[in-house]
Amino acid sequence: MEIRATLGGIRLSQHGVVISEVRSNPGPTHSVFDVLAGLIAIQRPQGLVGILGFAAGGMLAPLRKLGCDVRVEAVDLDSASYDVFQKHCSAWAGDLCWEQADAVAWLNRRRGKYSVLVDDLSVPLSGDIFKPDVSWDVIPTLVRRRLEANGAAIFNCLPGPDGRIPVVFAERLALLGPALVIHLDDFENKVVMAGPGTPPARRVGKELRAALRRIGSLQSDRLQVRSGIQAAGIAEG
Repeated sequence: MEIRATLGGIRLSQHGVVISEVRSNPGPTHSVFDVLAGLIAIQRPQGLVGILGFAAGGMLAPLRKLGCDVRVEAVDLDSASYDVFQKHCSAWAGDLCWEQADAVAWLNRRRGKYSVLVDDLSVPLSGDIFKPDVSWDVIPTLVRRRLEANGAAIFNCLPGPDGRIPVVFAERLALLGPALVIHLDDFENKVVMAGPGTPPARRVGKELRAALRRIGSLQSDRLQVRSGIQAAGIAEG
């Protein structure tokens, strides 16, 4: 793990890939974390928000800046990154419950339902960062069981070592309900939102951009929102 100071806080990277942006105060990270936070905020969750792969809490700073003070329950295997978050962000983190555990085991233990569940899991492999295999098959299945009737899931997707997103992910998304994809101009990530509470793409695009502009995020005009899992380029074998 590489840790560097930034103007607003600290950046954590692995193999040149940013794992988390840690801000000293609530505000934008000008990265994919703003987009994840914005999607949570525009859902206006009344219940719990769950984050799989919390790392150093990169999406908390933009989420709190957006005025979303919902309770967040988070899980990660790495306690070192969470220690960094605690050192720099505990004063404004709000209602946060973090647990060191495997994400699959953690989801299996959950008894309640979530308004929003976010999969931000990643693993290092051969000098790069990828999604773990469970994110394509197991996680979407478990997430489906843990969402409220009008809930939504958000997946921060990275292509696999072959440059593609596995077809099984599209199959699991189809079971979750309506889906849309956010394409980012500055990143190879594709952010997928799916579930019974997923709004129409046009509304998401309008509200997401407005939310990001409100906190001054550079990502506000660097994204496109498209309907359907086909928009992610993963529906074909």
